[in-house]
Amino acid sequence: MWKHLLTNLKSLGQKSNVMKMGNPWNAPSLRCLCTWVSGFVAAPASARPLAVFRIGIAAVLLAQAYAYSESLVALYGSLGIVQSPIAELMAPQGVPRISWLVEALTPWGVAEGDCIRGLFLLYVVGLAGLLVGWRTPWMAVVAWLTQLTLKTSGTASAYGVYEFANIALFYCVWMPVGHAFSLDVRRGRVSGEPSSGARLALRVLQLHLCVVYFASGVEKASGTQWWDGEAFWRAVMRPDAGPFDFSWLADVPWIAKLACWGTLLIEIGYAFFVWPRWTRKAWALASVGLHVGIGVILGLWSFSAVMIVFTASAFLISPESLVSDTASEEQKGDIQDAGATNISSGA
Repeated sequence: MWKHLLTNLKSLGQKSNVMKMGNPWNAPSLRCLCTWVSGFVAAPASARPLAVFRIGIAAVLLAQAYAYSESLVALYGSLGIVQSPIAELMAPQGVPRISWLVEALTPWGVAEGDCIRGLFLLYVVGLAGLLVGWRTPWMAVVAWLTQLTLKTSGTASAYGVYEFANIALFYCVWMPVGHAFSLDVRRGRVSGEPSSGARLALRVLQLHLCVVYFASGVEKASGTQWWDGEAFWRAVMRPDAGPFDFSWLADVPWIAKLACWGTLLIEIGYAFFVWPRWTRKAWALASVGLHVGIGVILGLWSFSAVMIVFTASAFLISPESLVSDTASEEQKGDIQDAGATNISSGA
């Protein structure tokens, strides 16, 4: 399906060169647009950014798994912190959950705790395989389905990082994330050459991030708490949020306002300033800094690390391996911006 889509996108630019005079599609501006679109989404690109995405997500989730490995039964058991009748009501319908596995294996003498630990072990195996790039698509399916099952079963204790982790693992299922820095490449199971599939996958990731940040920023800006600094004040004054005492902010409320305004600027501006070459790196690093601050101040390290991996792999790792090492930075930036050089030159 993806090959068929990419073929159509490439032919879109090529058709503009053979259309007859008098055809409205023969206008130079439309030919340029067709060429730009086909290059933007289908020009061959290295899978290195996607490989960094795969490795970063797997590493963060393995660290997170280690952190709560001693509390599995408390988090997911029927008599845990949130007991099963409540957890079942909170969970979305039709999504796999641990109770299904328990019901299937209990008649065979498998205890609930063993079911939970077995599923968790399978999750860790999937993440480990994803980390090293061994049988990458299958390991991604294993990691995604087991993480989805754990997330659904622990809905009461899940927050944003679980949603983004599930999205990331789903992307790893179909994106060519194993086509660089992987055992699959070393053993010849996949090609490490630049591909149109890698470009399309990277564009999906980039556009998704722009939508996420813009929507988050606009939603924040629609209220008053992010304009008067109350949102920052309430976040840092929670007794369970981070190791620092921020009560001194009551004497300097303008600092809380600046923190809120800066967050709005970074999130709303992300979709606009992360694309131009001259602002891309600065805005991506500003987003990384925002999440480092969230990790340090609020202690949400897993969430911060996942979001840093998203932005770093999407906008800070160049996919242009076809450019020679001697090419100037301006030339590399031009190719990354347009993504159409190879298409327009007939390569």
